[in-house]
Order: sequence, then structure tokens, then C-alpha cells
Amino acid sequence: MIDIEHFSEKGWVVINFIDQTPVLKAREALQAHLNKLLGKNIPLEDYHTEVEDDAQHTDIQTKMTEFFRNQKFGKAIIEKQLSLFKPFMGLDLCVQQNPYLRMARPGKPQDNIGYHRDTFYGGSPFELSVLVPYVDVPAPSALQVMTGSHTLPENHFPTTQIENPDEAVRKGSSKHQLGFLYAPKVMDPSIANEMLAVPLKLGQAIAFSLSTVHGCVVNSGTTTRWSSDIRVMSAFAPVDLSARPDYYEPLSSSALTAQAQNYFTATANETSE
Repeated sequence: MIDIEHFSEKGWVVINFIDQTPVLKAREALQAHLNKLLGKNIPLEDYHTEVEDDAQHTDIQTKMTEFFRNQKFGKAIIEKQLSLFKPFMGLDLCVQQNPYLRMARPGKPQDNIGYHRDTFYGGSPFELSVLVPYVDVPAPSALQVMTGSHTLPENHFPTTQIENPDEAVRKGSSKHQLGFLYAPKVMDPSIANEMLAVPLKLGQAIAFSLSTVHGCVVNSGTTTRWSSDIRVMSAFAPVDLSARPDYYEPLSSSALTAQAQNYFTATANETSE
């Protein structure tokens, strides 16, 4: 079960997946694909020891992300946990079609986004982000969250919008397509004192509201952090998706919704005949 009380109070919660099979399959497939790209066997955790050059890293991350998305690992992982998510979010759910694959090497701030809340960039608190690791993530390498930030108004966190100092991140660039912000809204650095690192084991995830302040400035551990953040949302949430109509795809439906959709499909076919 997802600890709903914990989530409501803190804005985030650690989830122990009831079916770890799709996570393990995704890890195995990512490892095999990485080996193919590198031409040698380098454990995911030790990726940083082989790839130091940033341009090479971006190229590999682009190819790994394309592979991850084509294999539909994100949807498969969430689909196997529906008995957890349905009591938490409802029976009618959508899942992000193209989740981001993150590969954060130790000591490389350019591999991270920094502290932010996704509502800064058009996200809705009706959307849930589920960060799934494909390696064990100890505290020094982990995503950090600000407990209780999810219910605070936007003006509680003044920001300064800048051009990303990483020249590889520009609108439409490869790194932008990988989820890096070309015009980030920078929060006051003092919030670092309020951030809590959340370590995770393979088979766990952290779920948080898009209004929860989260992020990582740098992986301070000794292993590369591999993870994907997969958004899940109620199909009936009041979220304007006109600017991103293909962002989500159906994940599950209640019996009533399913039969209603069948009715409308039949009616549409009748009209076209």
C-alpha cells in the first residue's frame, strides 16, 4: 500500500513495488543496450568510469532514452503496480508516453537539473511523478525533496530565470530533448538546507507531487545514478493538455468508463456509415 497520510503531509512517499519484474527487466535490457553501444561490459553503476566526455555522454543518453521509450518500459512498470496506484489516484489513469531516462554521473553537476518544482514549468499538482531507479541509490547520490513544499504557493519560492550556463542546453538541443532546461528558474541556494535526500533500492520508487520542490545539484556518491521519472495522472484531472496533447496515454479504465468509451465508438461508427 502507498502511505497516503505520509504523501498528504509531506508531498512525497517511497513506494515498494509489489511486482519488481518489469524494473529488473528494464535494468537488464538497459545494461545489454549500454554494452552494445560501448562495445564492452560496463556495469550501469560504473558507467562514469568509461564515459567522461560530455558530448559522448549526451550521445549515449540520447540513444539509451530512445531505446527505453521504444521498449515502453515506463508504462510496463507502472501497469504492474496498478493495485497500488488505483486506491491512491483512482481507477481511470493515464501514464506519460515518453518518460525521461536520467544518467547522473558522480561529480557532474551538468548531469542534473538542480532544485525546482515542476509547476514552475506548466506542470500541475494533479500530476504525480514516479522516479524509478535502475540501480541502488544511496543518500549521497539520491534525489532530494523539500518536505511540505507541495502545498505552498508559487510566490513562496522566488526565482530568477536565466539562460542555462551549460552551452549544450539550448532550445531544441539534444540535452533539451533529454529533459534539461534551457531557461531554468533558479531558486535561492539557501533552500539546500531544507532538502532531504531519499535513498532508494532497486524495486523501490519515490512518488511526489509536481508542486513538491525536488532535484539534485550534483551526484556526490561514487556510482552513476540511473533512473526514469514517469508521470501518472487521473484521466479526469482538470489539467489543460492542449499544449502537450500526446504527453499521456491511457493506462487503466474503470468498468463504467470502458463501456462508455465503447458506446461512443459505436455511435461514431454509426454516424460515419
